[in-house]
Amino acid sequence: MAVVLVLLSIAVLADGAFSLRQWGPIAVFALVMLACVRRRALRGPGIVVVGAAWAYALWTLLSALWADSPGGALEGSARNLLYAALVTLPLVTLPDRKAALRLAGGLTLGLAAAVVATFVACLSDGAPHFLAGRLNDPVGYRNATAALFAMAFWPLLCMTAQRGLNPLLRAAAFGTATTSLGLAFLTQSRGVLIGFCLGAVVALALGPDRVRRAWLSLMAVAGVAIAAQRLLVPYDALVATGQTSAPAITKAMEAMAVLAAASFAVVLLLALFDGGLRVSAEAQRALGRVAAGLLVALTCAVLVGGLIAVGDPIKLVRDKAQEFRQLDVAAPAETRLGSTGGQRYDLWRIALNEFRSAPVTGVGEGSYPVGYYAQRHTDRNLSTPHSLPMQTLAETGLVGLLLLITLPIAAAVAVARGWGRASPAGRRWGSALLASGTVLLGQASVDWLWLIPGLSGLGLTCLALGVALIALPDAREPARPGRPEWRLVSGLVPLVAALLVGFLYLSDLDVRLARAKGRTSPVAQLDTARTAQRLDPVALTPRYLQAGALETLGRPAAALAVLRRSLELEPRSFVTMALLGDLELRAGHPGIARAWYRRALALNPRDAGLQKLATGKG
Repeated sequence: MAVVLVLLSIAVLADGAFSLRQWGPIAVFALVMLACVRRRALRGPGIVVVGAAWAYALWTLLSALWADSPGGALEGSARNLLYAALVTLPLVTLPDRKAALRLAGGLTLGLAAAVVATFVACLSDGAPHFLAGRLNDPVGYRNATAALFAMAFWPLLCMTAQRGLNPLLRAAAFGTATTSLGLAFLTQSRGVLIGFCLGAVVALALGPDRVRRAWLSLMAVAGVAIAAQRLLVPYDALVATGQTSAPAITKAMEAMAVLAAASFAVVLLLALFDGGLRVSAEAQRALGRVAAGLLVALTCAVLVGGLIAVGDPIKLVRDKAQEFRQLDVAAPAETRLGSTGGQRYDLWRIALNEFRSAPVTGVGEGSYPVGYYAQRHTDRNLSTPHSLPMQTLAETGLVGLLLLITLPIAAAVAVARGWGRASPAGRRWGSALLASGTVLLGQASVDWLWLIPGLSGLGLTCLALGVALIALPDAREPARPGRPEWRLVSGLVPLVAALLVGFLYLSDLDVRLARAKGRTSPVAQLDTARTAQRLDPVALTPRYLQAGALETLGRPAAALAVLRRSLELEPRSFVTMALLGDLELRAGHPGIARAWYRRALALNPRDAGLQKLATGKG
């Protein structure tokens, strides 16, 4: 399990392992390890957590039978099989809570290292790590980077709240937590606000150390708010000049350094006082009540102040709802955090249309783009509705959504049932990692993080490990043999899944090799593309490469046959139709070519290139 965490950590720093060539080997390793290692028996809600993860993955695989894009369904289901393995591993391979605690400590240390490494890199030379005035690295996508740092915040903050911990360690944890929050703010991501707040609900509701956690959270948020004007200097410089400014980034990182140092110093003093405080238990309870009362009073004051500042909250909600329907984001001079405009309304509208067309089964995993390109109101080329629930409804229907939401519900039930038996350390670390996992799921509800396996895999591992910390026994239990047929199934299914992912990975490798060989040898390209097709028979890219090689070799009729078979595989692929038009045009058949272009345009009417080609002006 530790090796899988290391691989996930590396994947997060490598653009989140977005491509199959990056996450495929991790999936194969995790699935094979799950099949081969000794597995402990599960009981109660833990079985439902694991079962829901696998049932959802297998349902997405089954959807390849009716998907508009069978190749997309296979790749999407392979990604979901990886997620199922990552949910399963902590719950069935860790022998007891002590092993889970060691893993949780290592995971938190890794998250802290990512925060520190990013901060140091930006402090020394920040310009390469920013895009359009916003922090982009280490994940390579600003919203995903924000999610990573929001996930790191809660375990570090929960460490800070632990009274018995070394004061220097508590201060370092809080300084790093505040830095992670500041880095998340530098991304100017709006979706992370949802994930962060949901993580706060979990961390503060479960506890322990609820009052300390709440006060420390307020301190961190207040620190970032105080430094916000200086942290926004890179974004302001972009608005003013249209370029990313290295000096502006340096100023922001210097402000971050001051914030981190101040956070360390303040919490060190508080921790020394807290650790050296020698009062009776009754006095401690009284102090706790006072702190809680002040917290409630402060919360009420903030709410009242917010209502006064807003004026008419109903009007604000209506205005933001109207703004959400707009395709344009906030004006450049405004901070992005207060805007609700953008393309999500259009994306979600199309997703709901696809759900209505097939409410039970959906249109098939990975097939959302077919409807999107036909119905979009902009010219942006996207492949996801930027929302896990919307994507699930559109592509896998009510069945897929019910399976997916069963996972967090079963996890909550498992935590509730095991809470009374859990140790204080299990509760502390379990609640911290559950908060991190909730950050991921919360932000994925309004973003496409599910398609970034490095980040989503890390978040799901946090969620499963949090459940394990609370549900696992304190000591190693005697192994129970279980029924032979279930032992066989639990080992065979991951092995078959590993084979599926392996074939897809090798096919993707051959596609990349075929592209490289196409520059020098069409024959070698043709042979390699055919091998890729044998490994993944429903993928279109190997067929496109074959068609290109055949045309280069002077065999246009054979190339035409390959593309026609591709169209039979995905009848609604405007790309295949456009390629058929290109082939006919080069063969000297402009009328037939325009017919293909018109068919392609009907499926992608906002494509400027197809518009010209369909009218003969291209």
